[in-house]
Amino acid sequence: MMKKYTPVLAMVCFALILMCTLFSAGCTSMPASEKSASVSTPTPTTLPALATSFEPVTAVPTTLSVKLTMANLAEGVTIIYPVDWQKEEFPESSLPALRDYGRTTVNIANLYSPDITTERQIQAGANPDASTYTTLSIDVDPTPVSDFEQYFNLVTLALQKSYGSITITKHNYQLDISKTDTNPDGYDAYQMDFDTKTLRGKYIFVDVDGMVYIFAFRNPSPYSSEVEEMYKSVVITPVTSSSTKQR
Repeated sequence: MMKKYTPVLAMVCFALILMCTLFSAGCTSMPASEKSASVSTPTPTTLPALATSFEPVTAVPTTLSVKLTMANLAEGVTIIYPVDWQKEEFPESSLPALRDYGRTTVNIANLYSPDITTERQIQAGANPDASTYTTLSIDVDPTPVSDFEQYFNLVTLALQKSYGSITITKHNYQLDISKTDTNPDGYDAYQMDFDTKTLRGKYIFVDVDGMVYIFAFRNPSPYSSEVEEMYKSVVITPVTSSSTKQR
């Protein structure tokens, strides 16, 4: 004999089936904490108001800081040069010798720069001189000179003869050296910059009351700033009884 289901029983069965279905779906679903991360909204921070006005900034030019020192040399020569340059002085009894500019002069001092760095070589640009440092030779011509212009013409010819040929890259016939309070005009000087096949020179000839002082820079380009400051710093105080003058 078949049992008959009452409506109440049917409703109970249906409710059980529905609960089982929901429970099964809940078991196969990911937890809510894994589906989406909880994002917390930070509390807004109030920033200070930006200044609407400011003082203008003045650009200050900067230069390479080089420590300097002063040398008091023979024949009344004073020069300022970088402390990292080496100085070589000679006694007043040094004998005259023939130079590449055709004059027999007395060498009173030499100055040698530090080794030229790769950076300085690049900044100097094309240069026929392969010297590893810059030098300054300070000489005094013991022979009195009456025609300074002719003197300069002769030393130019002598340089051409010494090196076969030279290329003059710059000259200055109106250079004044050793300007002081007591001598505001300084002394007349001729400057010549030149290249040979293997040398670069900056030679400065100074006429001090008929006595010529020679400042011969070799390979000056890598230390061009220092070279300029050095020859501008030169002060020459003529010596009454010069040991270099011929008797």
